[in-house]
Amino acid sequence: MAAKRSTQKKVLQACRNCHKILEADKTVCPECQGNALTPEWFGYLVIIDSRHSDVAEKMNIEYNGRYALKVR
Repeated sequence: MAAKRSTQKKVLQACRNCHKILEADKTVCPECQGNALTPEWFGYLVIIDSRHSDVAEKMNIEYNGRYALKVR
């Protein structure tokens, strides 16, 4: 018998300052220490090698991780 998978979606939020995507239970962004977090964001970007990424350079991203393309 196959194991049941959870159908619940994780609620994520994005930092308005640095666009880092975080779990909903976080109150402070670990990257920029900001507390301007919002669930209203669009586009999902994963930076694997920020030192060599043209996209990371354009978005002023210094660290690897998950980021939102647009944050409201």
